Amino acid sequence: MKRRIIAAIISLILVGSLIGCSKDPSGTSGSSDTGSNRSASTDGDTILIGVSASKSGSAPVNGMRTEQGAQMAADEINAAGGVLGKKIKLYVADDGGTTDTAINAINLILSQNVVAQLGPNLSGLTLAIEQSMADAGVPFLTGATSPKLVTTIDNKYLFRVRASDSIQGQIAAKYITEDLKCKKIGFLTDSDDYGAGALEVASAYFDKQGVKWVSETFNSGDTDLTSQILNLQKAGVDGIIVWAHDTETALAARQFNDLGVQVPIVGSTSISTTQVLDLCEEDWLTNWYSVTDFTPTNPNEKVKAFVENFQKSYGGDKPELYASTYYSALYVLADAIKRAGSTDRNAIRDALAKTDGYEGVLATYTPNSKQEMVHQGIVCKIKGKEAVYGNTVTVEVEA
Repeated sequence: MKRRIIAAIISLILVGSLIGCSKDPSGTSGSSDTGSNRSASTDGDTILIGVSASKSGSAPVNGMRTEQGAQMAADEINAAGGVLGKKIKLYVADDGGTTDTAINAINLILSQNVVAQLGPNLSGLTLAIEQSMADAGVPFLTGATSPKLVTTIDNKYLFRVRASDSIQGQIAAKYITEDLKCKKIGFLTDSDDYGAGALEVASAYFDKQGVKWVSETFNSGDTDLTSQILNLQKAGVDGIIVWAHDTETALAARQFNDLGVQVPIVGSTSISTTQVLDLCEEDWLTNWYSVTDFTPTNPNEKVKAFVENFQKSYGGDKPELYASTYYSALYVLADAIKRAGSTDRNAIRDALAKTDGYEGVLATYTPNSKQEMVHQGIVCKIKGKEAVYGNTVTVEVEA
């Protein structure tokens, strides 16, 4: 409760005037309206990249990790000589986790004449700002996962750097039936684009396989899921898929436990993140699994090095999904700028589209015709308060 109150106060303070900060490799921050920041993208020594991060609102930790991951990548790239002989500089704006503040943040970032952008991370925010990015001709890399980002819009400047819900939902559906042997599935999903996208994909898979399913939905910000959970129990489900954002995922874990639900539960990425696990008690998580993009327990050598360096950089904190997403995204972007041989936005866009098998911490990146760059996910078992790596699953997608 205290965290929510603090977040709400911060949001109220910032809603009238978003404050963007750029952070140079030395760790200093500058005001968003300084003349040097406005000209940085054309400065002979720097390449200015925007970052849209939810540093306030209902989940400010996500925005903090987004910035930390991107900044760590920038520091490493700059220490290795930069890109095209220039240093990368980030211009971070708080998108507040809502569409109104996200639009303000994008306008602020675009006013700085950035060459490209990372974020926003939420699907609803990305849908709200994608046309502005297209109009400005600025390539942007987003961790948003809604299928709508490729099924209802056509934006050549949008590059998805996480597996879409069409992939994650398919992995969840296959795992709960084939590995966990569940016969009747219950869905508990957010009613927004995030939850609806996963429900559509997973239920289509069940229909094709002849698996019975029922669904219950809720709205972001709901504080009681008792009626939905009781309905699932009454329906006699023997497995549940939960697709929710951070706060509601922790709420679901508590109330499943309170109501004595004993069936396997496969959650979205939220349940695997440190910030959600920290909100839960261990006994709430006995039956939980997660389909995610990243876990610090992954034995991959690149991941192990990233986790170690992140902890050294940020006081021992372990990295999670948002940090790893935008750490990797900045490396993908830097690789594209290098191959483009230019900071021209269209040249960068074209180079991003030609990325082929770039090995990052989060995934291997190869875009299809819809600029979806990631086609794999990780299945984890929640043990104690940690998402323990199980296996990596790659899904065949349209070229």
